[in-house]
Parts: sequence; C-alpha cells; structure tokens
Amino acid sequence: MNWLMRFSFYRKTQLSFSILILLPLVFVSILSYFLIKGVVIDKVHASNQNVVDVISSDLNKNVEDIIYASYLFSNKGSSLFSDLLAFKDVQKLNNSKDYFTNKRISEFLDMSFSKTSGLNAQVFFVNKSHYVIYATNNSLDYPDLTRWLSEVNNTELNKNVGPIPIRWMEVDHLKQSYSSETESYYFAVKVISDPDNGDILGTLYVGIPHEYFARTFARGGTGQFQLYTTEGELIYQYPKEAALPERKHELEVQNNIPKVGWKLVYKFSSQEITAEISRMFSIYAIILSMCILSFLIISVFIAKTLHTPLNKLRKTAEQFGNGNRLVRFPVSGKDEVAVLGLAFNRMLDQINLLIAEVEQEQEEKRIIELDALFSQIRPHFLLNTLNSIKCNLATEGDSINSRQIDALMSLLRAYMRVNEPCYLKQECKLLVDYVEIMQMRNDMRLQLHIDLSEELEDMEVPRLVLQPLVENAIVHGFSEIPEHASIWVSAEQSDGECLIEVKDNGTGMNETEMKELLKRVLQSKTEPQASNQRIGLANVYNRLRLTYGTKVNMDIRSNEFGGLSIILHFPRI
Repeated sequence: MNWLMRFSFYRKTQLSFSILILLPLVFVSILSYFLIKGVVIDKVHASNQNVVDVISSDLNKNVEDIIYASYLFSNKGSSLFSDLLAFKDVQKLNNSKDYFTNKRISEFLDMSFSKTSGLNAQVFFVNKSHYVIYATNNSLDYPDLTRWLSEVNNTELNKNVGPIPIRWMEVDHLKQSYSSETESYYFAVKVISDPDNGDILGTLYVGIPHEYFARTFARGGTGQFQLYTTEGELIYQYPKEAALPERKHELEVQNNIPKVGWKLVYKFSSQEITAEISRMFSIYAIILSMCILSFLIISVFIAKTLHTPLNKLRKTAEQFGNGNRLVRFPVSGKDEVAVLGLAFNRMLDQINLLIAEVEQEQEEKRIIELDALFSQIRPHFLLNTLNSIKCNLATEGDSINSRQIDALMSLLRAYMRVNEPCYLKQECKLLVDYVEIMQMRNDMRLQLHIDLSEELEDMEVPRLVLQPLVENAIVHGFSEIPEHASIWVSAEQSDGECLIEVKDNGTGMNETEMKELLKRVLQSKTEPQASNQRIGLANVYNRLRLTYGTKVNMDIRSNEFGGLSIILHFPRI
C-alpha cells in the first residue's frame, strides 16, 4: 500500500470515488434494471391473468345462461311444451289458434332468454316444417335467414335417439334487417324432441354475435385474444388480423370456460412491456458514463489548481489563530478560490473590527457606569429642593402652586423609574398630574375624564405609556383651543384583552390623514421617524409590542365629538 500513500490527496479522492462510488453505482444500476424488468413483467403477467379470468367468468356466465334457457325452453314439464307439440307441423299461420300459439312461443323465448339481452343474442325457433318463430329483439333479415336455414342439414340430428345435446356452429355474414350491414354469429343449436317417442319438434337457435366477443376482448391489453373450442378450433380472435407471428419472449395466459370446455388464450410480448424501461435505462447509462468520464478528465486538470491555494488558506488561518492579526490570504485570479480568499480576508477584517468595538464598548460601559452613579445624586437633589418649595408654599397658604409642584414631583419620580411597570390606576393618577401641569403652562382650561373598570385597576402596564397619547391630544388636537377642551380616557376588558381609548374634542383629522398617520405608526418598528412626525404614538405602540408581543394593535378614528380617538388593544397578562 506504499504506492497508494505516495498519491496526493486529490488522487486518493479520485481513486476512492471510483472504487467506492462508481463501481457500486454501475453494479446497482444493472441489478436494478433486471430486477425492475422482472417485477414489471410479473406484474403485467398477473394483471393480464386477472383480465383473462374476468373475461372467462363473463363468458362462462353468459354461456351458462344460454344453456339453462335452452333446457328450460325444451323442458317437457313446462307450460310451453304442449304448444311446441301442436306447432311442430305448422307451415304458415292459417287461423287464430296458430297465431296465438306462435305468439306464446315468441313470448316464452323472450322470457327464457331475458338474461342474455346484454349479449344482443339472436334467438329464434324453427319447427319441424321449417317455420321460424322469432324473439321480439330479432334483427336478422328474414329472407337471408331462411336461405341459410334451408342450407342447414339436420339429417344427422334427426337420426339421434334420446336427448340431443347443444351443438355450436359458426355462421358468417348474416344480413341485418333494414340495413345493408352483415354480422357473423356463433350459434348454440338445440334440437327439441318428444322424449316419449323421439319425434323431432323443432330446433332452437341462439346466436352470439362476433360484436360481443370484440366488445368483451377490447377491454383487455394490447395483445391478442384467441377463443378455442374443445377440439382446438378457433372460434374468434381479437384483433381480427392474422395470428401474431412467433416472436422472441412472447408470453401467454389462458383460462377455460368450463360449461362448454372452451379455452381463452391471451398472448403478449415481454419486449413490448420492457421496451420503455430498456430505453430509459440506456439513456441513463449513456448520461452516467459521460458524467463519469467528464469528471475523471476534469478532475485531473483541476486537482493541482485546488491543492496549492487551499493549503495557503489553511496556513493563513493557522497564523491568525496564533495571534498574527495582520496576516491575510494572497488573492490572485478570479476563480472560486479567489472569491473564497476575499471573503476570508473580509472575515478577518470584521473580526478585527469586532474586537476593536468590543474593547471600545467595554471602555464606554465603564464610563457610563461611573456617570450613572454620579447622576443618581442630581434627581434626588432636585426632588428634595422641590419638596422644600412645596412645603413653604403650603405653609404660606398657596395650595394651588403647592399642588402643581407636587404634580411635577410625581412626574419626575415616574421619569426616574420609567423602565419599571406600574398599576393602571397609578398611570391614570400620573395623567391627572400631567394635565394640571399642562394647564399651567398653556394657560388653558382642560377637563380630564377617566373611566377605569375595577377589574383593571391593578393590571400592570408600562409606566408613562398613556402620557404621550394625552400629550398628542393637547399639543396637536388643541392647537386651536376650544371653549370646553376635554380629554376622555376609558379602559375595559373584553375576551381576555384590555381595550384603552383616549379621545378628545379637538380639531381632529380627515380620513386620509388618519390612514397615513396609522401607517407610519405601524411601520415605525422598521422605519425611523422624522423629528416633525408624531413619534409619541410610535413609542407607545413599540413599547406595548415589546411588553405584550405581536398581539398588540392600535387604531385611529374620528369620534362623536369631532376629535380624534386612539384605541389600544393588547392581551391582559
């Protein structure tokens, strides 16, 4: 195995590919072809056998019905036998008695052979004097039929003693009534005699048209059906062309019709079945051979061009991993390895950039932590100062300004803890404080109406989530201060959801402006807002989505006061 070890990595890969993949692939392909071919032939053979069995069963049933009806018609114990005995010598209908006897025999023919209606069989009875009585469904031309009957030699039948069995005979090209077309038949012939004295009463004919055989065999496959008598004589074949020539790989299935001893044979060629499979496998083999040959030829030329740059790429990765952050892969050309080298170099640059950013972030984080510790002193100083001012005002009896400073302190405390949740009733209390401050700043009279259901008072919500909505109503809705400015805030629970509505009686917006505003708010998750747009609504929507997930919804619509309503839907947690 030393000679194998001297091969390059790519030579070893090619050899392994040939031994472990190509050879098994060829072997499995050949084996699959023969296995599939055998399975298909077996399946088709079994399918054809089932078809032949079904057709044989159908033929046997119809022949059985003909035999049974024939013996029923000739049974001495039947009510018809006396009519047959009285009608045996009638040559023509001379009186009403003969007419009614003829009619009863015709009706009995219809009744006896009613099960053979699907065959379109031609049934008639010829008495001893050659008078013909037809069943009502007869379609044979009378002159043509009587001409054929005159040629039938019943001499041998008349010499029989005792019961005479049914015999079969083929008749070609009998003309149809009211038509120039002809049809061939295979007749069941039953001579009816008096069992007491052996006297011949007449002959019953039941003709199976060749059209029935053609219609029945047409349900089979593309092969050839052949129906033989007990003596091996051909009754009918389909297609009507001459027997198929003997071909290699020809198969056949057969079955018997036990009532009459006939044999049904179906011949088909396995080559026709497997021709498509062989053609597909031939194409597959050609394509596979071309692909294998192309691979072997191309791999010889590209093996050397792959090994050298990949080895350089490996060494570059090792040096970078050992701490040399300035090393880069030397790129030459525009092939896939060059593209890989460029991507690898960009990855090294990004790694260096990320390392620098992490170092910078660590330094900035340290500075921010120091600033945060220092900034904690400022709010407390401001709150303590405001509290002292409030106490002085309260002492001097200035309750109005004292209350305004108390509202301002409440808002400052809320801003300091903005990232902490609060109860909904606390949030509504902050709205009261905020409105008082805004009335002082804008010198306006504003009424705030809050309708909060008891079941929602202790529900936690993000702190200061409603204040931007009230602020928008004051700043934008009351840009032209009405005589009685009012804001309504209501909250209720419905189907496990919390529904909060903030509405005003301000100037409002038209339908187009509301749709555009809502569109900007709902897209604010992915698109930054300009400074002149209503970013308060977007902040509220985004904070609710971060808290409650994707089930949050916001709607903007006009209200009954002519102002604007902002409606929030979010699940109650």
